Amino acid sequence: MKFKQLFCLSIAALTFQLSAQPILNIKGAIQSQDLVCPSFKKSPPPPVASINSEFEEVYSLPEDDLLEIIRKNSTKPNQVQIQLPSHVAGNPYKIGFWGDSHSAANFMTEELIKSVGLDTDTVLPSFIPPSMGRPGVRLPIRKYCQSPNWKFNYSYTGVNQEFYGPALLKLNSNSPDSFLWIDFRSKNQPSNNLKKLTILFSKTIQMNAKIGIQVDSRAEEIIDIKNETGSQLIIQGDNLFGVVKIRLIQGAISIDGFVPSYETPAKVYLDTFGIPSATVKGWQSIQKDYVDSLQVARDYDLVILEYGTNEGSHLPFDGNVYGNMLRDSLRQFRAIYPQASCVLMGPTDRGIWYKKTYLKGKKKLAKPAPTPDFLAYSKIHQEITQIQSNIGKEFECSSWSWQDAMGGPGGAYTWIKQTPPLMARDLIHLTVQGYQETARQLSQDINLPQLLSLKANK
Repeated sequence: MKFKQLFCLSIAALTFQLSAQPILNIKGAIQSQDLVCPSFKKSPPPPVASINSEFEEVYSLPEDDLLEIIRKNSTKPNQVQIQLPSHVAGNPYKIGFWGDSHSAANFMTEELIKSVGLDTDTVLPSFIPPSMGRPGVRLPIRKYCQSPNWKFNYSYTGVNQEFYGPALLKLNSNSPDSFLWIDFRSKNQPSNNLKKLTILFSKTIQMNAKIGIQVDSRAEEIIDIKNETGSQLIIQGDNLFGVVKIRLIQGAISIDGFVPSYETPAKVYLDTFGIPSATVKGWQSIQKDYVDSLQVARDYDLVILEYGTNEGSHLPFDGNVYGNMLRDSLRQFRAIYPQASCVLMGPTDRGIWYKKTYLKGKKKLAKPAPTPDFLAYSKIHQEITQIQSNIGKEFECSSWSWQDAMGGPGGAYTWIKQTPPLMARDLIHLTVQGYQETARQLSQDINLPQLLSLKANK
């Protein structure tokens, strides 16, 4: 691979100083207890505006004749040939899954695990993003509790001119007594499995911070954190642990992520980095030198990048602009992960509802509505998938068409009519069953069970 050699060197003339790593050595064997989160008063919802209109709106799907045409023109996804990089025999292999709201809820990755005959107790995360509290995100942890005064910085927005780690977001607070409690145990396995946890901190405006750390039901320890790039806190001991409670006492902290180390290694490591509203542009804010400063492993065997839906929402869509953004983003991706096999997962099919406005209580249209182009977004998503296929080859990334897996343009309308529906009512997202069906099809098309079996036998 040309990228395996080309990106062994840093593409940026940036240097980051590694700070000293405070280490918290815990003592005594204590079994983790289930978290009970404090309750917070929620602001009352705004009053619902009264509706006093002489009109009523009715939303409908395409007529049956169009749906029949869509069915006749349905396509089947092409199988993707993937060759995993060589790796040390006997080591668990690692998969990284980045994307937007489609992957954030973790339904697809959970089904991918099942598709290879494993479960969430034997497939574990090697990196956990600090996306606790972000609506639409489900993480592979047992539970978390969080005070309301945390904020996010997102790489895809480009608002904050800073560098990001693998999570492509940061979790920040400068409010005293902000807390974040995390139960790192498996959802189905209550026994402790952590032997070490590294908390990654990012540089903030304030020079230092003081935090309290409580591990399980042990006494809280006060730790000084240097707000420098590469700051870490390592928690370890002779005994296993599961629950870690973080409390900000003074200053400000910005968290890049959590790196767990387990007593019982996983059979496969699978990391999910889905962020609702994200686009592939977020990869332009990730730099090799910065990731080097975090001292996190980058040995993914397979990386899946699931983007395109949010890019296609910005109208009018410009394929040239999108193509340039994708190319710049993949260039940065390859600087960080030159060895990994890569699959670009195109956007779903997308539909629209036909809105008709009637005089209230009557069957007469208040105003004739033009028939919409029911395939308007379908055509954009088809173009995005084709661009991904073309540009992906420049970076040795395969392409998998999610839209084709749904039957091609218009598949959203057939998926919403399934029993149970595979498409959500917004005709953008899928139902849980739809994401599970996608995962099974993806696993089959990239030969995931066979890839894992082949790798295990090396």
